[in-house]
Amino acid sequence: MDTIILQEKIENLLSATHKLLPVGSDMENIYADDLSFLNKSIHDQMNELYSQQGRTIEQEATLCLALLMGYSVSMYANPEDELKKQTVLLRTWKILSFLPPSSLKEQLLSAYNGLQHLFEIN
Repeated sequence: MDTIILQEKIENLLSATHKLLPVGSDMENIYADDLSFLNKSIHDQMNELYSQQGRTIEQEATLCLALLMGYSVSMYANPEDELKKQTVLLRTWKILSFLPPSSLKEQLLSAYNGLQHLFEIN
């Protein structure tokens, strides 16, 4: 996948996940049909991006962040998605030490810790 197209797809997934995040979102304005459509769209985008890899460490970090955020808001839960989520957590862990201090690193670490904590509870 072309770098520019990959970046656009990453940004689209991030934008979609932000619509479902409880902080700063207008959840009261999302109707049930829209919520269902948005969740399916996020799930489809995650499946499309899952097999991709960033061309740079920053793009890989942004891709992992988008995927982790997608898994954190997705209403779909099946064994295949759980395995994919675990794989993205491992990808994230591997790149965290290579990222320089930045807002992206903080966001990625926060998303990683949040989902990692959920796995420990389950």
